[in-house]
Amino acid sequence: MASDQRKKFKTTQEWHDFVALKGRSISGKELLQIRSDCYREIEAHRKRPLIVYATKFLDNLPQGIPNYIDLSDIDGFTDLINAIKGKNLDVLLHSPGGRPDATERIVSILRRRFSDICFLVPHSAYSAATMLAVSGDKIILHPSATLGPIDPQINGIPARSIKRGFENIKEKIKKEGPETLPAYIPLIEKYSIELLEMCDDSEKLAKKLVEEWLKDYMFKDEKKVNQKIKNIVNYLSDYDAHLLHARPLKVGELQRLGIKVEIADGKLTELLWEAMILLNGFFNMSKFVKLFETSHGISWGKQFQQVMIPIQPLEKTKTP
Repeated sequence: MASDQRKKFKTTQEWHDFVALKGRSISGKELLQIRSDCYREIEAHRKRPLIVYATKFLDNLPQGIPNYIDLSDIDGFTDLINAIKGKNLDVLLHSPGGRPDATERIVSILRRRFSDICFLVPHSAYSAATMLAVSGDKIILHPSATLGPIDPQINGIPARSIKRGFENIKEKIKKEGPETLPAYIPLIEKYSIELLEMCDDSEKLAKKLVEEWLKDYMFKDEKKVNQKIKNIVNYLSDYDAHLLHARPLKVGELQRLGIKVEIADGKLTELLWEAMILLNGFFNMSKFVKLFETSHGISWGKQFQQVMIPIQPLEKTKTP
């Protein structure tokens, strides 16, 4: 469909009005067509093929929802890149993060096929998704979009927080004397040597991967970049400075450090926001929590349905 003929959505309110008007008559096929038309216009504007990796991304989602980067995403990315020709690629990315090892596999798959990759972030790319974004040659953010720190989490808790808690207990015992040890045993029992080792290894892996990707891709044509890369990695992974795992990173600071990131303007700004409206709208209307899509027929994802188990009332017993 020509860009001047298709239905466009500039605001979330326009989407809600459209859904209210259509009611139950709107189909999944129609929703896919609307998204595909938007993707095609992004491709026409950028003059590059586009793939989309997006997840439902809210703080109040139930535990265990598969909206994070994991090893099963390799199948999705493989399908996407097999549908693309040429050596240049745009990746529309919206994700709260996930597993660094899965991210490593995805970067490997992408880089075996494409020599120039730009990540388009319409809203948020945190943690391992930020790691994925900095594996690109360039990053373009919507004006309201953000990247986040890459400090890893263990079971939803920042690794640095776990290590800091253990370190604080050790310092208190050292300062107050060994006789205070019994008071801290309940806290110490929360930590194991294996957990602390896992925290160390996770932090090292995140830094190592980002360092390698910056050197091999974003700064591949530059010399004497070791110190710049070190400064970038230290900033992205500095939990003590950011304090929150999901704290938005300032674009000005990222640019000052040398990361090739820019803010979208003009038509691309409108298109990225429209893509975000359409993706969020679909997630809110369906059981899907993750999508892999192109404008040329590839569209599949993961669903999640919370099972509600009714609680049977206790039988009343008669008092003898």
